[in-house]
Amino acid sequence: MRFVGGAVRDTFLGRPIKDIDAACRHHPQVTMKLLERSGIKVVPTGIAHGTVTAVLDDETIEITTLRSDVETDGRHAKVAFTEDWQQDASRRDFTFNALYLSSCGEIFDPFGGIADLEAGRVRFIGVAEERILEDALRIMRFFRFHAWYGAGALDDEGLAACQKHIALLESLSGERIRDELIKIFAASDPLASLCAFVDIGGVDVLKLGPVNTARLKTYIAREQRRQLAPDPILRLACWLSVKRGDVKALASHLRFSNKERSRLHAALEGLSVAPLQSPSQLRALYYRFGRDAAHIAVMAGDEEPSDLYFDVLDNWQVPTLPVKGGDLVALGKPEGPEISRCLRKLDMLWVESDFSLSRDDLLAQI
Repeated sequence: MRFVGGAVRDTFLGRPIKDIDAACRHHPQVTMKLLERSGIKVVPTGIAHGTVTAVLDDETIEITTLRSDVETDGRHAKVAFTEDWQQDASRRDFTFNALYLSSCGEIFDPFGGIADLEAGRVRFIGVAEERILEDALRIMRFFRFHAWYGAGALDDEGLAACQKHIALLESLSGERIRDELIKIFAASDPLASLCAFVDIGGVDVLKLGPVNTARLKTYIAREQRRQLAPDPILRLACWLSVKRGDVKALASHLRFSNKERSRLHAALEGLSVAPLQSPSQLRALYYRFGRDAAHIAVMAGDEEPSDLYFDVLDNWQVPTLPVKGGDLVALGKPEGPEISRCLRKLDMLWVESDFSLSRDDLLAQI
């Protein structure tokens, strides 16, 4: 058995390891028996495709029998089991994802993946065009991996192949596109990948509309200066030029969750008020639409934000309207719609006062 893929790649770079995958020559049924014989729990997660999951001390390792592709249709592959490590490596996407590590610490690197990692080069295994025709998602993965591991310009052959077959993105589901976009925007600096993706027509094929790369660049620069972790949803909102009324259609197209759609709405509210005029305006925005709206209004505006704005983001506690419906009933207001109308009016006055009016001040308005 050898460890393979991302765990080996990230270990070599000294990065945190997420999922651990391994490959072996044994057929999956044999793999299961060997694990069970060693007292290791095993789950047949994808046994038809050769994959079982070993569970030990709440840690999991996916172990897959060596495979070779029999046929592919651009989305799914029919595979056959093999005992040839080279064949298994040949069906993978990029050179540094075909690194194998034995339990003795020996590296099997059939395509120069380590050299590519050191050079910051994302390179398809074999002929780039053939790898893309096997699985169209590899177009998105090419840009995602460059955002995370690349340096300098994107690989010429890979970029040309992606451009030639960019229309294949239309065959992918919204969920798969969304997942890759989120991963791209989660990288420390995805700008080179995103600019190249725009240049080859990817945004047009995905029907994302015009994008604002300059605004995203400003946002990322401020994010990095303040040593903030990347926020993929807010970065995406900065990049897109979608109107507030179009968020529902975009969220449906890319299968965003309700929470992600709400965050996009809030971000667009924040973008709509930039540039900010005063800290009181920022507090009002924060109160009405939440922290995401306030955050993006500060971070994506044309003008360099002052420390006063950052003080609001970092330290301001959102207050609660000091008047309740019961207070109005006690003053003789009839229960029902009139109470709601009065509360909305008082809330508006309170926000306009920069939250300075007291409960008595507000009740005096009735």
